[in-house]
Amino acid sequence: MTSGSTPPVPGHLRTYVASAYGGALSNTLHKEGVTCQVCAAPVDGYPRCSVCQRRASTLGLADIVGSVIYAVSGQQSHYLMRSYKGSPAVQESRVVVFLLAWLALSDHGGCLERLTGHAVTHWSSVPSLPAKAGEHPLHALVASIAPGQELPLDAASYVAPGCARAVNAAHYRAAATVLAGSHVLIIDDTWAGGGHAQSSALAVRAAGAGAVSILNVARFLQTSWVPTAAFLREHPRRDFDPATCPWTGGACPRSLSAPLASPEAG
Repeated sequence: MTSGSTPPVPGHLRTYVASAYGGALSNTLHKEGVTCQVCAAPVDGYPRCSVCQRRASTLGLADIVGSVIYAVSGQQSHYLMRSYKGSPAVQESRVVVFLLAWLALSDHGGCLERLTGHAVTHWSSVPSLPAKAGEHPLHALVASIAPGQELPLDAASYVAPGCARAVNAAHYRAAATVLAGSHVLIIDDTWAGGGHAQSSALAVRAAGAGAVSILNVARFLQTSWVPTAAFLREHPRRDFDPATCPWTGGACPRSLSAPLASPEAG
């Protein structure tokens, strides 16, 4: 296990990401009745998307979910999230994914304490499901910049056909236990339905976590889905701004929230 704090991002790298990729990437939008209050997917006046609503009664899901950018099918943002872990991987994409994660962790890590009332003590990255040999590409990128102590997750070696994207406590297992009240930050690359990330949340809850947050580098949007197409027409893409908080979709929270008394379903 590794332990440390997220180093600050040098100013020239922050400027580089915004200038070189700001026109191709877009921050997620958080707007009541327009996007899901959990995952920032487009909705039509509802508080949650249909997937998150079906899971709303599931105990142990993450207290808060954030995504840095949208990955839109057929656009450069989607290519970025696919190619960074391709075979072979595209080195430029690896660099950009690393920088997006680093910016979120460095500039907005403190936002989680203000939103949840708990400082991050541990981090986990979501492994492939079912388990694959070797290190997951995302883990290789974030291991040196994630805050706190690593809480490794092991993926199940077998998953029933068609069930890999379901939320299931058996899909992942934490390699250790943590002290009660610990705050575990789960880092994932792309949220499509959120099954992997939320199953990971259940695993770290079982290991003793009192607060659980999820950071996705990207929230995937499928343009063939009618609500997504309408959303993209009605809400033009915003150029990526590193100052935008991935958990609020806007300004960083200013005040400390009261500690979460119990795990909330997401």
